[in-house]
Amino acid sequence: MSVVDELKAQITAGRIIFDPPPGKLKNELLGENDGTQVSELLQKLVLEVSRLQKIRISSIVRNAGHHGEGRAFDVGNEEIAAMLLPAIATDAKVLELRIDEIIFDATIAGQSDRNHWNYDVGLKHNYDSKTLNQHKNHIHFAVKAG
Repeated sequence: MSVVDELKAQITAGRIIFDPPPGKLKNELLGENDGTQVSELLQKLVLEVSRLQKIRISSIVRNAGHHGEGRAFDVGNEEIAAMLLPAIATDAKVLELRIDEIIFDATIAGQSDRNHWNYDVGLKHNYDSKTLNQHKNHIHFAVKAG
């Protein structure tokens, strides 16, 4: 079964849902949109994350950064962070899944260290307050290029 077929199965099973407008984010995830296409590596990461927790995707393709390159997505149901991130924000999983970035203000999930689960260029990273303040209501994931 292809990654796209597996993603479709997760969508059908309700493991992946999307913010409005209907169809836009789903089409981006499945590579059925015009313009910037998501990488297969990103699709594989979404699939893995959705196997761990039911996710609501709030953003995929945007104008700038990793989103603008089809290498990032945001999980909008941040209330799952305390259960999801310990399983995926580990050195081993980051390496295995070729994760470039994880950005989330961990205090939202009860951690005292705001950067508890954060990565940049595949390494543990402390983001500044401005960046963390922008990542209180979603979990940002990005994968490496290629």
